[in-house]
Amino acid sequence: MAQPSKKSHIARQALDLFLEYGIKGTSVDMVVRAAEVSKPTVYNHFQDKAQLLLEVLQLWLAEQAEPQLDADCLELLMQQVEQHWLSPQARRLYALLLGEGSRAPQAVQLFLQDYDQAWRRTLTAQAQRMQLDPELLQAQVSHSLLTNLWLDNQ
Repeated sequence: MAQPSKKSHIARQALDLFLEYGIKGTSVDMVVRAAEVSKPTVYNHFQDKAQLLLEVLQLWLAEQAEPQLDADCLELLMQQVEQHWLSPQARRLYALLLGEGSRAPQAVQLFLQDYDQAWRRTLTAQAQRMQLDPELLQAQVSHSLLTNLWLDNQ
C-alpha cells in the first residue's frame, strides 16, 4: 500500500483540529505538532489555512459515499438522511463552514457544491419517487440540520 503524500498527511491531521478549534482557533503550530512536520513543510504545501482547509475538504469529500436514499416511507427517509447526510462529522463541517466560511470561501463553495447540493439533488429525486413535495422535504431537512447544529452547540 502506497504511503500518503506529505500534503495529504498534513491535511488529514488538520481535519480534527479544524473541527474542534475552528479555522481561527487552529494555528499552523498546532498542525505542525499534529502532523509531526516542520512549519516550513506546512508552508511549502499550503500558502495559508484557507488552502489547507480546502485540501482537508477535498480529501474528506473523496472519502464520502455517493449520496443514496432508498426509503419507502418518510420516517425511514429521515433516518437515512440523519445517518448518512447529516452525520455528526458532516454537521461539524456545516457548523465550521457556516460559522467561519468567510475565512475560506473556496472551501465553503466546494462543500456546498459537492456535498450539500449532491445530497439535495438525491433528496429531490427520492421525494419524487415517493410522490412527496420536494420543496417541503428540503425544508424539513434544512430544519433538521439547523436543529442539530443548535443542539450540538448546547
